[in-house]
Amino acid sequence: MAPTIAVVGGGPMGLAVAYQLALEGAKPVLLEADDRLGGMASSFKFAGQTLERYYHFHCLSDNAFFQLLKELGLEDQLRWRQTSMGFYMDGRLHRWGSAGSVLGFRRLPLLTRIRYLLHAARCLSLSNWQHLDGIRATDWLKTWLGAKGYSLLWRNLFAYKFYEHSDSLSAAWIWSRIRRLGQSRRWLKETLGYLEGGSHRWIDALEVRLRELGCEIQLSSPVEAIWSNGPGRGAVIRTPAGEHQFDAVISTVPLPLVAPMLEAGGADPTLVARYTSQTSVACACVVLQTRQPITTNFWTNINDERFAIPGIIEFSNLRPTQGHITYVPFYMPTSHPDYQRPDSSFITDSITCLKAINPNINDADVLTTHCSRYRYAQPVCGTHFIKSLPPDHPLPGITTVDTTIYYPEDRGISESIGYGRKLAKNFIRKRLWCN
Repeated sequence: MAPTIAVVGGGPMGLAVAYQLALEGAKPVLLEADDRLGGMASSFKFAGQTLERYYHFHCLSDNAFFQLLKELGLEDQLRWRQTSMGFYMDGRLHRWGSAGSVLGFRRLPLLTRIRYLLHAARCLSLSNWQHLDGIRATDWLKTWLGAKGYSLLWRNLFAYKFYEHSDSLSAAWIWSRIRRLGQSRRWLKETLGYLEGGSHRWIDALEVRLRELGCEIQLSSPVEAIWSNGPGRGAVIRTPAGEHQFDAVISTVPLPLVAPMLEAGGADPTLVARYTSQTSVACACVVLQTRQPITTNFWTNINDERFAIPGIIEFSNLRPTQGHITYVPFYMPTSHPDYQRPDSSFITDSITCLKAINPNINDADVLTTHCSRYRYAQPVCGTHFIKSLPPDHPLPGITTVDTTIYYPEDRGISESIGYGRKLAKNFIRKRLWCN
């Protein structure tokens, strides 16, 4: 008899787990607290078009995502575009990202520019990252770039994303981010991808496929409690609709969100603490539609003490949109006073920043604005990070994973899809719901 398995969370990983479980002959039930699927990849209506709440792009190495598109009949909808980067510093917009722009960046000493390029090359050639796990990212970058190079290029990026956690990040984590973008180059030029129409295309197509395969999807169904019935006896989930018995439960939501579910289910406080100890920073992501572009770049790093903004993402310089669309992310721990600021305050700061970068922009050029928030936007991956994670099978019949499980890779659609499908295959073939 096919096992009935609850999948908690309808983000990319949860969707991938449910899809692969259905392909393997199981009966998945997908439970999503939101009123739509996609998690951080979900979309909303903005200025007469459908946009992602948070910006997304695809790299040349995103093979798991490409395979899913092929199975959904969407592979011909993937588009590639050569993009550029910029660096806003000292009140000026500088070219950045290519070897030529780095060598021409006179704000840095020549030796530092050469060291930067050597470091980028080393990130691409390095495959064994384990020795970086115990090294702080700040120390690693200072070793390669020198104190001045780190201060100019990285200090504010870390400070305005991780604040007091900046010095605890693992070098392995930052290496994986540099390497992924470095690998997405054709003829030495940065090449990024997007799906025609946006992320909702693959999410909607996958939802249709899941229903065809017999997967039950329950939206607006937050999980209040999870508990195990013991080895081989499955697990129980409680939602506002009542209690539901399953042969197994696989949770894919951020690990801190699992803590109250386990606690309400009577789990040992020591186990619950392993989940509550996982640290993330929140994000308030402003989206703006303007009459004209801010720059010609897709991504512009910002080093300006006036703005607590690590960078802006001009999405329209990657994917064609109605009007020019720019994302301005504000990251902060929930303990930071800025977390309590209203959306309008973040929007005002965003407009001020865009006008500083491009003085030709005025208030009349800003057509539409929106601010989305996510409490667990960016996990803080410290040194020896894997050792800090709770067990992925904490109780019989219960599995808990999120994007930190594929550390040192950073959260991403393709990484989540690849891991989720692999997890589901192993789950069925090893009959883990019996354990």
